[in-house]
Amino acid sequence: MPHLKRAAGLLFLVLVFMFVVPRVMPTPAVLVDFGFHKSNSEQSAEKWAGIPTLYVSTSVCVDCHNDKYTLWQKGNHRVVSCENCHGPATAHLKDGAPEVLNTSRDLCGTCHARLVSRPSDFPQVDMNTMGGDAECITCHDPHEPRAGMPPELPHTMEGRSNCQSCHDPQAHEPFEQIPPQAPHTMEGRSDCLSCHGPTELRGASLPHIPAGLGGTNCLLCHTTGGVKPLPADHTGRTSATCMNCHRLN
Repeated sequence: MPHLKRAAGLLFLVLVFMFVVPRVMPTPAVLVDFGFHKSNSEQSAEKWAGIPTLYVSTSVCVDCHNDKYTLWQKGNHRVVSCENCHGPATAHLKDGAPEVLNTSRDLCGTCHARLVSRPSDFPQVDMNTMGGDAECITCHDPHEPRAGMPPELPHTMEGRSNCQSCHDPQAHEPFEQIPPQAPHTMEGRSDCLSCHGPTELRGASLPHIPAGLGGTNCLLCHTTGGVKPLPADHTGRTSATCMNCHRLN
């Protein structure tokens, strides 16, 4: 029983400290000056009522910016107020002052920088690598970010290794110029990925160069009429190009 009495006494002291001591202690002047303290409630109300209004309701933006408002209202950013990015709107409405538009990567990173504390399904990226130094709005429409997302591939990547062979960065479909041509014949080649793999330009399925022969003139043996002639589609290649495709054992 003594231990229960000690626990009850300790609990009583804690309750006294929590509920009695704050009531008898004098209120610091800084708290009264801050406002909304019962001892200064009327003056506080007048003081706060006299502060100029800077922000307005997002609903007023629709009167002049209906196209942007409609896109925003249907997008994932509809939970973000216009003034979070455009700044206080009162001066813009009253005096026609230019909107203060924050397009910095830091602003987007406030919500979308990758953090372990954020839900895994929340859109987040590594701000140090995503997009380089370009502003996020270069690719994403801030009113509806998914409107600027790259389109999904309309085809598979099977048998395709070089996107720029068709999708040259200087051209747009329909092509304004002929796609770049392969620098070799296609005779005897049916699968580009046998050489041009996704990780390196050396096909694992091609004959390997025996260990110790790296740097040797391959054409000493592999030439027309030699020990093992070159394939017909290798005509014109020099020894220096062999290791572009063939690995050393």
